[in-house]
Amino acid sequence: METLLHYINVLNGFIWGPPMILLIFGLGIYFTFQLGFIQKYTFKAIALSVKKDGGAGTVSSFGSLAVMVGATVGTGSILGVTTAVAEGGPGAIFWMVVAGIFNFAVKYCECTAAVKYRVKRGGEYVGGPMYVMTRVLKMKWLAVLFAGGTICMALAAGALLQANSIADVMREGYSLNPWIIGFLVAVFTAVVTVGGVKRIAAYSEWLVPVMGSVYLLIAIIVVGMNLPKVPAAIWAILSGAFTGKAALGGAIGTTVYAVVTSAINAMGIGVSRSVMCTEAGLGSAAIAASAGKTSGAARMGIISATSVFWTVFICVLSGLVVVLAGDWHNPDVYAANLCNSAFKTVPYIGTPVLTFSLIIFSFTTIIGWSYYGEKALQFLIGGRWAKPWRIVYVLTCAVGGGLGTAFSLGWTISPDAFEIGLSTRFMWGLTVLMMTLMTLPNVYMLWRLRHKLKQETKRNLQKLFK
Repeated sequence: METLLHYINVLNGFIWGPPMILLIFGLGIYFTFQLGFIQKYTFKAIALSVKKDGGAGTVSSFGSLAVMVGATVGTGSILGVTTAVAEGGPGAIFWMVVAGIFNFAVKYCECTAAVKYRVKRGGEYVGGPMYVMTRVLKMKWLAVLFAGGTICMALAAGALLQANSIADVMREGYSLNPWIIGFLVAVFTAVVTVGGVKRIAAYSEWLVPVMGSVYLLIAIIVVGMNLPKVPAAIWAILSGAFTGKAALGGAIGTTVYAVVTSAINAMGIGVSRSVMCTEAGLGSAAIAASAGKTSGAARMGIISATSVFWTVFICVLSGLVVVLAGDWHNPDVYAANLCNSAFKTVPYIGTPVLTFSLIIFSFTTIIGWSYYGEKALQFLIGGRWAKPWRIVYVLTCAVGGGLGTAFSLGWTISPDAFEIGLSTRFMWGLTVLMMTLMTLPNVYMLWRLRHKLKQETKRNLQKLFK
């Protein structure tokens, strides 16, 4: 497993190196300035998201937003941040935030395009990058590639990784059997996903606010308990963004090359985790946006983009908590273990609240990605495969919870913490690899549509907030 993990990490390091950093950053910066810094509408858009809209759609605009926030603000906002710090140092947090700010515009663009070119099938409004690529760009092969990547991502990141995270945190906090946890996750997933997007949206509408409020409260308490250490933690994040993990580790005789390489590594990890956590540039949120009731594409686009704000806010708090705990230096502490070491500093309630938050965060991500994968499959071979997809997805959750924590892809079961940590690293590495299959086609599509998106924004969005 170590050998396979090594090759996956090498490939991810190449893909998410300087070229992808420039591509993602460049696109976010381009759209930010090209569209008149639409981030300025963030708080107005948040207010707009809770207002009823009598436009066409399958679920309310808030329900659509809740699905994408639920799918976005998953364990990536907690464990994704901890793994970023463990692999790239505190500086990775800085690049996650910077990328998130600019990628607000990217999320707006992909969701606006999806709603503008959505279609109605089987009584539901469906859309996403694959429909835009087919209807506007006339590139069916690219749409197939994106849809295939979405299905792989749904199974890897939506089912396997999230179920693995739940089982991992329950094993770490309460020594529960991961197979039992995997079975329970599968059962609850089946109950929700059998009702389609309407039931998924209904659950997300009340789960998302609850999970966000509880997690933010305990994170703020952790920060408050360590208030004297906050300036040093912030400095570690800012300085680490430009020096990387090696220099922060205090290595003697660190060369300029090593520092630069480490800083680029921190940037690459930060940008990739930003895409994973905010899903801006990934194109998945556009699938949920297409189902929303809205009177205009730009309106739904700016509402959808607010999910980036919430995600970045949670990521900043998560990162600050992990840096304050100080265990990110320890190579044997990873993901849920690293997160738990930070939250257990709050007596009695720290670990239970973290466990509750991770379970809810993971579950909303699971049900959200079930919908994304189903719609991608519907695009490829039609809606008749919806029920078989849900069955496969539910079984994958069970496998992710049971097999994922104990061993990965057939390796011998071992209670050894290192083997479990290695399995979790494998899950995250695989997820980043699958993410590439969606990101590259989606970024190309957005670039081709840049003039149309500028016209749509000028014609409708600016009028909306006058």
